Amino acid sequence: MIELLTKRLHDYRPRRIPGRNLVTRCGVVILIAEHGLKKSDAMPTILMMQRAERAGDPWSGDVSFPGGKQDASDANTRAAALRELHEETGFIADGMVTPIGRLSDRVTREHGRNRPMIVSPYVYVTQKAVALKPGAEAASLVWVPLSFLTDRARRTRKIWRVAGVPLPAPAIDIGSAVLWGLSLMMADELVRAGGLKSLGKA
Repeated sequence: MIELLTKRLHDYRPRRIPGRNLVTRCGVVILIAEHGLKKSDAMPTILMMQRAERAGDPWSGDVSFPGGKQDASDANTRAAALRELHEETGFIADGMVTPIGRLSDRVTREHGRNRPMIVSPYVYVTQKAVALKPGAEAASLVWVPLSFLTDRARRTRKIWRVAGVPLPAPAIDIGSAVLWGLSLMMADELVRAGGLKSLGKA
């Protein structure tokens, strides 16, 4: 499975948004472990975090992939993504991960500002899931079976309120919370680009 994913992502050509270097940039890590935390967990798992509740953060409490803004100390968004991975999860990437590809740039907006921000997702593989302690920006961390992304039984809806109006949005039930929004778009692209549609019950 990981071999197929690696091959497909190697040949994949993600969308790169023109002019992205003119706006705020953000990088996220989609980290896939070949095996779960337990010896009996032989199937791949994917690392997700539930964001801590913070005033002014429109994504407080949401499930996402580790990542954050590129700052002056980062050479690029990939470096920013790996730095944030360590800060938010304690995971040390050096010698522990293999980059296998990237996904398309996504447009969102900066926290507290009505300005665009470009998010670039990078996909990495590690041999085995490890127990991690959430950093200040994460309420919890969880290794989710990769098969959850294609299991139709786990597809659900999240009610998103805009100016008080309830709007249903697609989501995936990951057990303790739901994956939705920008992170769900990344997950769905990973499934399509990586040839994972036959995984699980999809």
